Amino acid sequence: MKRDKLSYPFSWEERRPLLQEGIFYVPDFYQAHERDLFPSFDSLFGNQNPVHIEYCSGNGEWVVDKAVSHPEINWIAVEQKFDRLCKINSKAQNCGLENLFIISGEALTFSREYLPDGQLDAVYVNFPDPWPKDRHAKHRLIQRAFSEELWRTVKKEGSVTLVTDDTPYLEQMRYEMQEWTSKPPSSAAYGSSYFDRLWRSKGLTIHTLYYGR
Repeated sequence: MKRDKLSYPFSWEERRPLLQEGIFYVPDFYQAHERDLFPSFDSLFGNQNPVHIEYCSGNGEWVVDKAVSHPEINWIAVEQKFDRLCKINSKAQNCGLENLFIISGEALTFSREYLPDGQLDAVYVNFPDPWPKDRHAKHRLIQRAFSEELWRTVKKEGSVTLVTDDTPYLEQMRYEMQEWTSKPPSSAAYGSSYFDRLWRSKGLTIHTLYYGR
């Protein structure tokens, strides 16, 4: 079976957390989560390399490129939309990556229910859905509950990078990350993605926020 032809592994009635073929499935509207169902990073990757996670991974272009370029780092891609997850998985398989693990599920739920305290070296959130209408803004990822999860899961010397093209969301990000220390932009090449190129082609300004503990 081709990796880009994955089928969701259970029906709505049968939904449950599941680790299968290098993907950890975190179903929507499921309540009986158990943190022990998700393996430790050491057992997951078979080493003690730094762990970097990208939330809202889209089709996986950015995180797959990073995993290829930095084999000394363990990468986790989190994506809720299954069609996009299939593309991430296909790219990872085609590149033969052993340092990339994929999460099928919503970012806040996965973090809150399965990630241990203080073990992430770096977090990236690239172009999260801005939910531009006022009545939908409550669905944005970067809100108090998620910023608290970042504080809990990232190491004291770790970092968080947020990228958006949406100015109102940018201001919300700054507000929610007030407890963090703002850092100057990195001189290293950040990388690109479909949404990065799309919004730049439309003349939009890309805003990148860097934070440390």
